[in-house]
Amino acid sequence: MKKRLCVFILCITHFSLFSQAFPPDAELLAHSQKWKIKLHRPMFGMAKPELGPYITTNFEKLDSPVLRKRIKESSYIGGEGNFSGGWDWDISRYETVEKRKAYRMIVVAETDSTEMLFSIYRISQEKNLTFLGELLSKNDEGKNVTLGFKTNISGILATGVGLPLRFLIYDSTVNNNNSYPGNKERITGWYRLTGNDSLYTEPVMTPGKVFSDQGVFVKDGKDKRIAALKFGVAGNLSFPYYAWIRNDIEPDRQHAIASLFALMVSVLVKD
Repeated sequence: MKKRLCVFILCITHFSLFSQAFPPDAELLAHSQKWKIKLHRPMFGMAKPELGPYITTNFEKLDSPVLRKRIKESSYIGGEGNFSGGWDWDISRYETVEKRKAYRMIVVAETDSTEMLFSIYRISQEKNLTFLGELLSKNDEGKNVTLGFKTNISGILATGVGLPLRFLIYDSTVNNNNSYPGNKERITGWYRLTGNDSLYTEPVMTPGKVFSDQGVFVKDGKDKRIAALKFGVAGNLSFPYYAWIRNDIEPDRQHAIASLFALMVSVLVKD
């Protein structure tokens, strides 16, 4: 009973510290509303997040050419044997895989809407069994692996006010030493280009780690924090995604930030 109580107290303490640590900006909290993001994940396709009054009504793949490119880097041949089971061969190739698909997304709020046209580009380094390797392999575990990958999203965003604006959502982390089971996407930030005041993000860093795993702040050209997104865990009700956007900035800017948050979350929770 004491052990269970200690575990419960540790969990509560961890969650409390996590909540207090994000976001630490008192001014942002005082001028914004905290929204719990509803993911709306379908059985197939991309999630359509909803944060406060901002609702994703459409996320569709465009009928455009899809880039798929594989570049062979090198080959690998290895094997393990024993007296009873014979040899288990690993005949694989190391290759770089590039994929790019085009999409359209719409986020609405009352009578206003934001439309985004963009492409999702993913490049990965992989080790995969060859056809001969598939025939000779007795155990495929650990033989088809993704060694490293990056995901970038670029496109244009139109809010109905002024000309469409360019944006880039990016993954700034690189790791070629570990495999990534499930190939889960990582996104570490974004920026939106405007004529006179671009918006960009800074990561919320966890001490002792080299990449952001808590979320991002959005800053304007004057280095002022105007919004924040806390990363959650899809399917875990104890760790949902949250968003804050200052309510004293221009409505079209609020809408643009909410739309980019929705796109970012949709990619992160993709199966």
